[in-house]
Amino acid sequence: MFRQTPAQWTVRGMRQRLGIAGAFIGICFLILIGRLYLLQIVRGDELTNQGQRNFVQRARIQHDRGIVYDRNGHILADNRPSLDVQVTSAFLGRGREGEATLQRLAQLLDLEENVYKTAVKTHRQNKGLELFRSFIVARDLSPDQIDAIETQRALFQLDGVEVVVGRRRFYPYGKVAAHVLGFVNEIDPQALAQERARGNPQRYMAGDATGRFGIERSFESYLRGQDGVEKVVVDAKGRRQEESLVAALLGEKRRIVPVPGDNLYLTIDIELQKAAEAAFFGRSGSAIAMDPNTGEVLAMLSFPAFDPNLVGEKVDVDVKRALDNDPLKPWINRTIAGQYVPGSTFKVVGALAGLNSHVVSAHDNIDCRGTFHMGRHVWRCHKDEGHGHVDLTRSLQVSCDVFYYTVASRMGIEPLAAMGRMLGLGHRTGIELVGEKSGVVPDEAYHDKYDRLSGGYQRGMVINDVIGQGAVLVTPIQLARAYAAIANGGRVLKPQIVHHVETADFRLTRRGLWESGGAIGEDVIGTPASTVRVFEPELVNQMSVPASELRAVLDGLEAVMQPGGTGYSNRSKLVTMGGKTGTAQVVQLGKKRLDVEDMDYFTRDHAWFVGYAPTEHPEIVVTVLNEHSGHGGSQSAPIATAIIDAFFTLKAARLAAAAGDEP
Repeated sequence: MFRQTPAQWTVRGMRQRLGIAGAFIGICFLILIGRLYLLQIVRGDELTNQGQRNFVQRARIQHDRGIVYDRNGHILADNRPSLDVQVTSAFLGRGREGEATLQRLAQLLDLEENVYKTAVKTHRQNKGLELFRSFIVARDLSPDQIDAIETQRALFQLDGVEVVVGRRRFYPYGKVAAHVLGFVNEIDPQALAQERARGNPQRYMAGDATGRFGIERSFESYLRGQDGVEKVVVDAKGRRQEESLVAALLGEKRRIVPVPGDNLYLTIDIELQKAAEAAFFGRSGSAIAMDPNTGEVLAMLSFPAFDPNLVGEKVDVDVKRALDNDPLKPWINRTIAGQYVPGSTFKVVGALAGLNSHVVSAHDNIDCRGTFHMGRHVWRCHKDEGHGHVDLTRSLQVSCDVFYYTVASRMGIEPLAAMGRMLGLGHRTGIELVGEKSGVVPDEAYHDKYDRLSGGYQRGMVINDVIGQGAVLVTPIQLARAYAAIANGGRVLKPQIVHHVETADFRLTRRGLWESGGAIGEDVIGTPASTVRVFEPELVNQMSVPASELRAVLDGLEAVMQPGGTGYSNRSKLVTMGGKTGTAQVVQLGKKRLDVEDMDYFTRDHAWFVGYAPTEHPEIVVTVLNEHSGHGGSQSAPIATAIIDAFFTLKAARLAAAAGDEP
């Protein structure tokens, strides 16, 4: 048998090993070529973009929130520059390193504990691309805070921290019209989660501001614009590189400009608003002035108020604590959310209901001897000795209770409730402000439901309801609209607080600089302001009441402001007025009447007055509620008259100025 020599065996083994090694190397080359093909050809664009993200950061450019104007073009809410500090999780470092940086930043800025904890929580939750999305930690930094941050950054101890130019809301009139305008502050985690659930992860981010109250909240979708984006080159620590390098790597098309929000033009007249707030002399209460022909709100105030500049994006803790603990509840917009017994201002409802149900005519006389009896119950008139024989006109002029007790006993509660609802009471008016209450216009079903301890509805309940006591509750804006409907011939209108919405006057040069006004030329791109929406007068209901019955009530309201009327001493000297005083009991009357000075503040009666002018063709309706101040004729009528006088004084001055401008 042939045998291989040792030399032959060695050569053959070497050849086998070389073949295996060559095959292995060939396979490796094939794998390498395939991998290179996958990375460079198949996924080349994707990986190029991912590689750029390692050093190209997409920085947000904050948009300008829409500006709020009054009806004459005065700015009520604007924006101003603010130096803010933002952080980027990807450059902070993960785990303890990133949290240590945030803690050092909190110490430099003296951040509140809850602000620091929110920043840490956001940093921990950021994952994936969110690591590269910056979020605001603090706004409106002081010069000393800026210096402290920049000093630490120079020592490379605040990686991922950057000072940026932001925008902050500014209210030039401070507390004036605060409840109308509202304020903005940081979006809370729940709202942010809702936005992301709606598929808007980029619309709001942690630290963004959103409307929280008033117009700022109701018209958030209009006022909020769109942020822009700027690509910047950063190093591994998140520090921006020189502009020349950025331009060389990214070119000129590295910036998407922000789009400002829409501008609102309110129906409010800020000069009338200031006059109304200056005229109000109570500790708490409300006033509203409205155009009875359109439903436009000319002025709306609620006392006490707050300064939106102090409770907005950078909340002063001591100021907020004081507001929260104030027993007069300054956060409440009393005009739309305060529900009160209307007192004698509700007698117009009883008068119209009595006329409409034919239980009394405009000329019927009822004898008032100071008391009204039903069974064993006795109700008193506010004038102990009575008013004698009074007809409908005089019943309103002197505010006779017995007249309305008698009318209510004849017709029952259902016609009274139906008339109240016809005037828009017992329902929200629909004004574009959040938090409006509906009030209460009780009927038999209401009393059956809520007065079970009394056995449900009793005949005597309407006696209290008809004079605006009992279970009746209204808001000041409801009462203003009801009187506006009586004054304008029976048209119940929706109150309007916004006249129209416009886009911003958007001018942008091709270099990316903002401009305003001027024509669009070769070097300027963008769009001029255009109307987005106009809020036309909206008819809610047409009262099915004869004009003669409305006229009878108007005669009584005008008599209130004439000799012998409860409002005569505080009438306007400029124009003719109609109106109604009201004193609403907060606590039940005892056997002995007490002077206001002898009562605790919160047990005193509310003072009401509703007035309109001029009587021939009403142009303004004013409702005033002066809480816990006593009688409407002395405590609310002077305020309403001052507002009416201011309205016509401003009108005359503006007409004179316009005439003087003519060539």
